[in-house]
Amino acid sequence: MIELTLIPLGFLIAVVFSMVGLGGGTIFVPLLVLAFGLPAQNAVGISLLAIMFMTISSTAAYAIQKRIDYKVGLLLDTLDVPGAILGAYVTTLIAPRWLAGMFGGLLLVIAILMFLRKNSKNADRKGLGLSARVISYCMFGSLVSGIVAGMFGIGGGVIDETVMIFLLGMSIHTSAGTAMFGMAITTIAAVIPHWYLGNILLDYAIPLAIGCVIGGQLGPYLSKRARASTLRKILAAIFILIGLRMLLVPYFG
Repeated sequence: MIELTLIPLGFLIAVVFSMVGLGGGTIFVPLLVLAFGLPAQNAVGISLLAIMFMTISSTAAYAIQKRIDYKVGLLLDTLDVPGAILGAYVTTLIAPRWLAGMFGGLLLVIAILMFLRKNSKNADRKGLGLSARVISYCMFGSLVSGIVAGMFGIGGGVIDETVMIFLLGMSIHTSAGTAMFGMAITTIAAVIPHWYLGNILLDYAIPLAIGCVIGGQLGPYLSKRARASTLRKILAAIFILIGLRMLLVPYFG
Protein backbone atom coordinates (compact mmCIF):
# COMPACT_ATOMS: atom_id res chain seq x y z
CA MET A 1 0.00 0.00 0.00
CA ILE A 2 1.20 3.49 -0.87
CA GLU A 3 0.38 4.64 2.68
CA LEU A 4 3.25 2.47 3.97
CA THR A 5 5.68 4.97 2.47
CA LEU A 6 4.60 7.22 5.33
CA ILE A 7 6.59 5.06 7.78
CA PRO A 8 10.04 6.09 6.48
CA LEU A 9 8.82 9.64 5.79
CA GLY A 10 7.50 9.97 9.33
CA PHE A 11 10.72 8.49 10.68
CA LEU A 12 12.99 10.92 8.80
CA ILE A 13 10.92 13.99 9.66
CA ALA A 14 10.62 12.95 13.31
CA VAL A 15 14.37 12.38 13.64
CA VAL A 16 15.26 15.85 12.37
CA PHE A 17 12.50 17.78 14.11
CA SER A 18 12.73 16.00 17.47
CA MET A 19 16.47 16.74 17.54
CA VAL A 20 15.73 20.47 17.78
CA GLY A 21 12.38 20.49 19.58
CA LEU A 22 9.88 21.09 16.77
CA GLY A 23 6.77 19.12 15.84
CA GLY A 24 7.00 19.00 12.07
CA GLY A 25 3.44 20.04 11.27
CA THR A 26 4.68 22.51 8.67
CA ILE A 27 6.07 19.52 6.75
CA PHE A 28 3.46 16.87 7.51
CA VAL A 29 0.42 18.88 6.41
CA PRO A 30 1.73 19.98 2.96
CA LEU A 31 3.11 16.46 2.42
CA LEU A 32 -0.27 14.85 3.06
CA VAL A 33 -2.11 17.41 0.92
CA LEU A 34 0.26 17.61 -2.03
CA ALA A 35 1.75 14.11 -2.19
CA PHE A 36 -1.25 12.08 -1.03
CA GLY A 37 -4.10 14.34 -2.17
CA LEU A 38 -5.84 14.51 1.21
CA PRO A 39 -8.23 17.33 2.16
CA ALA A 40 -6.69 19.91 4.49
CA GLN A 41 -8.85 18.95 7.49
CA ASN A 42 -7.75 15.32 7.23
CA ALA A 43 -4.12 16.34 6.77
CA VAL A 44 -4.22 18.48 9.91
CA GLY A 45 -5.86 15.73 11.99
CA ILE A 46 -3.42 13.06 10.81
CA SER A 47 -0.48 15.40 11.33
CA LEU A 48 -1.55 16.18 14.90
CA LEU A 49 -1.91 12.47 15.75
CA ALA A 50 1.55 11.74 14.34
CA ILE A 51 3.06 14.67 16.23
CA MET A 52 1.35 13.49 19.42
CA PHE A 53 3.07 10.11 19.19
CA MET A 54 6.37 11.71 18.20
CA THR A 55 6.37 14.17 21.09
CA ILE A 56 5.39 11.51 23.64
CA SER A 57 8.14 9.22 22.34
CA SER A 58 10.81 11.93 22.30
CA THR A 59 9.69 13.33 25.67
CA ALA A 60 10.32 9.91 27.21
CA ALA A 61 13.79 9.85 25.62
CA TYR A 62 14.63 13.39 26.75
CA ALA A 63 13.34 12.62 30.26
CA ILE A 64 15.77 9.71 30.54
CA GLN A 65 18.55 12.09 29.48
CA LYS A 66 17.32 14.64 32.08
CA ARG A 67 17.06 17.27 29.35
CA ILE A 68 13.65 18.74 30.27
CA ASP A 69 12.86 21.81 32.37
CA TYR A 70 9.33 20.83 33.35
CA LYS A 71 8.43 24.13 35.00
CA VAL A 72 9.38 26.16 31.93
CA GLY A 73 7.59 23.66 29.68
CA LEU A 74 4.35 24.04 31.64
CA LEU A 75 4.62 27.83 31.81
CA LEU A 76 5.06 28.02 28.05
CA ASP A 77 1.65 26.35 27.66
CA THR A 78 -0.37 28.49 30.07
CA LEU A 79 -1.61 31.20 27.68
CA ASP A 80 -1.76 29.20 24.45
CA VAL A 81 -5.57 29.08 24.37
CA PRO A 82 -6.28 32.82 24.95
CA GLY A 83 -3.41 33.59 22.58
CA ALA A 84 -4.96 31.41 19.88
CA ILE A 85 -8.30 33.18 20.32
CA LEU A 86 -6.57 36.55 20.01
CA GLY A 87 -4.66 35.38 16.95
CA ALA A 88 -7.84 34.23 15.27
CA TYR A 89 -9.37 37.66 15.94
CA VAL A 90 -6.35 39.46 14.44
CA THR A 91 -6.93 37.61 11.17
CA THR A 92 -10.27 39.40 10.88
CA LEU A 93 -8.45 42.75 10.96
CA ILE A 94 -5.48 42.04 8.69
CA ALA A 95 -5.34 39.68 5.69
CA PRO A 96 -3.81 36.38 6.91
CA ARG A 97 -1.55 36.11 3.86
CA TRP A 98 0.12 39.45 4.68
CA LEU A 99 0.45 38.47 8.33
CA ALA A 100 2.11 35.25 7.19
CA GLY A 101 4.54 37.24 5.06
CA MET A 102 5.53 39.46 7.96
CA PHE A 103 5.96 36.50 10.29
CA GLY A 104 8.03 34.74 7.65
CA GLY A 105 10.35 37.74 7.51
CA LEU A 106 10.69 37.65 11.31
CA LEU A 107 11.61 33.96 11.19
CA LEU A 108 14.36 34.69 8.68
CA VAL A 109 15.81 37.30 11.03
CA ILE A 110 15.65 34.85 13.95
CA ALA A 111 17.35 32.21 11.78
CA ILE A 112 20.23 34.58 11.02
CA LEU A 113 20.64 35.37 14.72
CA MET A 114 20.57 31.63 15.42
CA PHE A 115 23.43 31.06 12.99
CA LEU A 116 25.45 33.87 14.58
CA ARG A 117 24.76 32.97 18.21
CA LYS A 118 27.64 31.56 20.24
CA ASN A 119 27.37 28.73 22.74
CA SER A 120 25.92 29.64 26.09
CA LYS A 121 28.30 29.56 29.05
CA ASN A 122 25.51 27.77 30.94
CA ALA A 123 24.96 25.22 28.17
CA ASP A 124 24.30 22.33 30.57
CA ARG A 125 22.10 24.16 33.06
CA LYS A 126 18.76 22.35 33.23
CA GLY A 127 16.83 24.15 35.98
CA LEU A 128 16.30 27.90 35.63
CA GLY A 129 14.14 28.35 38.70
CA LEU A 130 10.91 30.36 38.78
CA SER A 131 12.25 33.89 39.04
CA ALA A 132 10.07 36.82 38.00
CA ARG A 133 12.11 37.14 34.79
CA VAL A 134 11.65 33.48 33.83
CA ILE A 135 7.91 33.57 34.56
CA SER A 136 7.35 36.81 32.63
CA TYR A 137 9.30 35.60 29.58
CA CYS A 138 7.49 32.26 29.60
CA MET A 139 4.07 33.90 29.87
CA PHE A 140 4.97 36.27 27.05
CA GLY A 141 6.21 33.36 24.92
CA SER A 142 3.10 31.33 25.65
CA LEU A 143 0.80 34.17 24.58
CA VAL A 144 2.75 34.84 21.39
CA SER A 145 2.90 31.10 20.65
CA GLY A 146 -0.88 30.89 20.91
CA ILE A 147 -1.31 33.98 18.72
CA VAL A 148 0.90 32.44 16.04
CA ALA A 149 -1.09 29.21 16.17
CA GLY A 150 -4.36 31.12 15.94
CA MET A 151 -3.22 33.27 13.02
CA PHE A 152 -1.42 30.71 10.89
CA GLY A 153 -2.53 27.29 12.10
CA ILE A 154 1.04 26.21 12.84
CA GLY A 155 2.51 25.02 16.10
CA GLY A 156 4.08 27.52 18.43
CA GLY A 157 7.30 25.54 18.80
CA VAL A 158 9.24 28.16 16.84
CA ILE A 159 8.25 30.78 19.42
CA ASP A 160 8.92 28.53 22.41
CA GLU A 161 12.39 27.68 21.13
CA THR A 162 13.16 31.34 20.41
CA VAL A 163 12.12 32.38 23.93
CA MET A 164 14.10 29.62 25.64
CA ILE A 165 17.28 30.14 23.62
CA PHE A 166 17.36 33.95 23.29
CA LEU A 167 15.47 35.22 26.34
CA LEU A 168 16.14 32.51 28.90
CA GLY A 169 19.66 31.65 27.72
CA MET A 170 18.86 27.95 27.72
CA SER A 171 21.01 25.43 25.88
CA ILE A 172 19.36 24.04 22.76
CA HIS A 173 19.94 20.56 24.18
CA THR A 174 17.59 21.39 27.06
CA SER A 175 15.24 23.68 25.12
CA ALA A 176 14.57 20.89 22.61
CA GLY A 177 13.51 18.44 25.32
CA THR A 178 11.45 21.09 27.09
CA ALA A 179 9.67 22.04 23.87
CA MET A 180 8.82 18.41 23.11
CA PHE A 181 7.40 17.99 26.63
CA GLY A 182 5.18 21.03 26.16
CA MET A 183 3.97 19.88 22.75
CA ALA A 184 3.19 16.41 24.09
CA ILE A 185 0.63 18.03 26.40
CA THR A 186 -0.95 20.41 23.90
CA THR A 187 -1.16 17.98 20.98
CA ILE A 188 -3.04 15.42 23.04
CA ALA A 189 -5.74 18.03 23.62
CA ALA A 190 -5.65 19.11 19.96
CA VAL A 191 -6.13 15.57 18.65
CA ILE A 192 -9.41 14.99 20.54
CA PRO A 193 -11.70 17.26 18.46
CA HIS A 194 -10.18 16.01 15.21
CA TRP A 195 -10.81 12.43 16.29
CA TYR A 196 -14.37 13.31 17.24
CA LEU A 197 -14.96 15.01 13.85
CA GLY A 198 -13.59 12.00 11.96
CA ASN A 199 -10.68 13.92 10.45
CA ILE A 200 -8.12 11.26 11.30
CA LEU A 201 -7.83 8.55 8.62
CA LEU A 202 -6.17 5.56 10.26
CA ASP A 203 -4.82 4.14 6.99
CA TYR A 204 -2.54 7.19 6.85
CA ALA A 205 -2.23 8.03 10.54
CA ILE A 206 -1.00 4.63 11.77
CA PRO A 207 2.02 4.23 9.45
CA LEU A 208 2.96 7.89 9.94
CA ALA A 209 2.70 7.50 13.71
CA ILE A 210 4.85 4.34 13.64
CA GLY A 211 7.62 6.21 11.84
CA CYS A 212 7.27 9.13 14.25
CA VAL A 213 7.53 6.95 17.36
CA ILE A 214 10.78 5.39 16.14
CA GLY A 215 12.17 8.70 14.89
CA GLY A 216 11.13 10.33 18.16
CA GLN A 217 13.51 8.00 19.95
CA LEU A 218 16.44 8.42 17.58
CA GLY A 219 16.21 12.23 17.40
CA PRO A 220 16.99 12.83 21.12
CA TYR A 221 19.77 10.22 20.93
CA LEU A 222 21.43 12.11 18.08
CA SER A 223 20.70 15.45 19.73
CA LYS A 224 22.58 14.44 22.87
CA ARG A 225 25.68 13.64 20.80
CA ALA A 226 25.54 16.69 18.55
CA ARG A 227 27.27 19.97 19.29
CA ALA A 228 25.04 22.88 20.28
CA SER A 229 26.23 24.89 17.29
CA THR A 230 25.21 22.06 14.95
CA LEU A 231 21.75 21.82 16.45
CA ARG A 232 21.26 25.58 16.20
CA LYS A 233 22.19 25.47 12.53
CA ILE A 234 19.64 22.69 11.93
CA LEU A 235 17.01 24.70 13.80
CA ALA A 236 17.92 27.85 11.86
CA ALA A 237 17.67 25.95 8.55
CA ILE A 238 14.16 24.78 9.48
CA PHE A 239 13.23 28.33 10.46
CA ILE A 240 14.41 29.49 7.04
CA LEU A 241 12.28 26.88 5.27
CA ILE A 242 9.21 27.84 7.29
CA GLY A 243 9.97 31.54 6.93
CA LEU A 244 10.37 31.40 3.15
CA ARG A 245 7.17 29.42 2.79
CA MET A 246 5.24 32.01 4.81
CA LEU A 247 7.02 34.95 3.20
CA LEU A 248 5.84 33.81 -0.22
CA VAL A 249 2.19 33.45 0.83
CA PRO A 250 1.28 37.03 -0.25
CA TYR A 251 2.45 36.17 -3.77
CA PHE A 252 1.23 32.61 -4.16
CA GLY A 253 -1.38 32.27 -1.38
